[in-house]
Amino acid sequence: MEWYTAAERFAEALASSDPTPGGGAAAAMAGAMGCGLAMMAVGTTLKRKSTPEELRPRLTQSLKRLAAFKTELKGYIQKDGEAYAAYLTAKKLPKDSPDREKAVQDALLFAAGVPADAASAAMHCLREVEQIKGDVADVILSDVFCAKHLLQACIKCSVESIRANLAFIKNEDRVNELNKQIATFLKAC
Repeated sequence: MEWYTAAERFAEALASSDPTPGGGAAAAMAGAMGCGLAMMAVGTTLKRKSTPEELRPRLTQSLKRLAAFKTELKGYIQKDGEAYAAYLTAKKLPKDSPDREKAVQDALLFAAGVPADAASAAMHCLREVEQIKGDVADVILSDVFCAKHLLQACIKCSVESIRANLAFIKNEDRVNELNKQIATFLKAC
């Protein structure tokens, strides 16, 4: 039951009064779990003798793409904490430091960029799941729908993390770019 212990530790870390892990890490975890569930459904389908041979190559390729998305999303769990730490470091610079404002703005862009990257990965994974859901064995299809919901949660929660930083970012071009990304992410849901 090692997986249970790890899940329990992560849930308890989220519940603590520490600022990390926070919403961005939880979003990335939801995305990674969504990818994992989709992988399980595809893997189970591939193990079934009743799965038609013509589906196997497509499902095998899908499994590889899903694994890559899962690895990417898992990386954003830690990067979210790193982004917050970078912001705190920038805010601790002396207020009269000529480097402070740039450091704060760079940290805010990093803090918005991590959930944007997580949402992008989840959006691509969601598209992959949509493409293979008709090929997955009916007996495991409920897990595909759960995977979709988790990926959508990753996208929606990532959008909230992006928005939390937008009000403080002074570069209008980056704000506009992030707002366009948000619209694309939400459309995917």
